[in-house]
Amino acid sequence: MEREALLAKLIDMLREDERPAMETKIAEALAEHTKGAANADEAEALSLRFLKDLDIFVNWRGADFMYSRGIAETLRVGEDIWELAYQFKKAMR
Repeated sequence: MEREALLAKLIDMLREDERPAMETKIAEALAEHTKGAANADEAEALSLRFLKDLDIFVNWRGADFMYSRGIAETLRVGEDIWELAYQFKKAMR
């Protein structure tokens, strides 16, 4: 349930016209991120962690967000989530 609530919160941040496309991109990213999960519980945990990380990146502002790209690989996330967050931020304007 927490996963769905967080996803809904993220989607609500977007402009109405950008929601379907970004929802598809997020779903594709989640599928890619969880494809190695051993079971449904692990996939759910990975999905929730991914969405929490995306939420963190999306809520960083200006220079902090741009700086975060350089450190994304040293965090527990890859640059792919940063790219998704960047697309997400563009869809919020």
